[in-house]
Amino acid sequence: MRVLVFALALFACGLSTAKADTFVWQDPKGDFTMSFPDTWRVQTPDTPSTKLLIAGPVAPDKEHCRMMVQPDGRANIYPKRLMDEAVDDYLTEDFYRGVIGQYDSAQITVYYPSTSLGDKGDATAARYVYNDNGTPMYGLMMGSLYGGNRYVISCAADSRNYERWAGLFASIIGSVQFKDKYHPFAIGYYRDFLADPKLVLPTTKPGTKHKNSFYIVPPGRMSKEPTYNQ
Repeated sequence: MRVLVFALALFACGLSTAKADTFVWQDPKGDFTMSFPDTWRVQTPDTPSTKLLIAGPVAPDKEHCRMMVQPDGRANIYPKRLMDEAVDDYLTEDFYRGVIGQYDSAQITVYYPSTSLGDKGDATAARYVYNDNGTPMYGLMMGSLYGGNRYVISCAADSRNYERWAGLFASIIGSVQFKDKYHPFAIGYYRDFLADPKLVLPTTKPGTKHKNSFYIVPPGRMSKEPTYNQ
């Protein structure tokens, strides 16, 4: 059950009355898009893996979202139908502990296996807390393995005002869309020949008679019903 996805959708629906315009940001390589209010500003990346860092207009709340992207081909051997299991195995609670290890007094409070990032990326997620120069922070982080890359998106704010931003965070995270990199059909557009009935060939040697062979009447001769060799 992808409970977290349902919860994010509910949060996003709550924003339908907002009047702010939305900016759609596209990765230079075209691998994904991500949307956020035009009142938010793109910041200078703070880590080598940070692809996009954005911050909101209320500086004291320190509201921000970050998308980190790194090459990760560990799941390339899995067919798409097994990607959820692969992601659950690789992006574990310990994985998120490692990601937030860069923060002061960081802890995982809740871990969510088997969720989704966008409509294509199998994912896991975690809620976490940490301290940012005296400000208690609370955030949501979601990770996915897709198309040979590892995507980790996180949104956090001052924990005392987190509920003020929770719905918007859900909308930003839910806006992530990956470029199609998996064929929708396991066998591509080929006919599913693997489902054909098995063909059983005669086991007799070439040139010998077989009880299931019959004579084909040559053109010009009197035709009759095929007769089977005995």
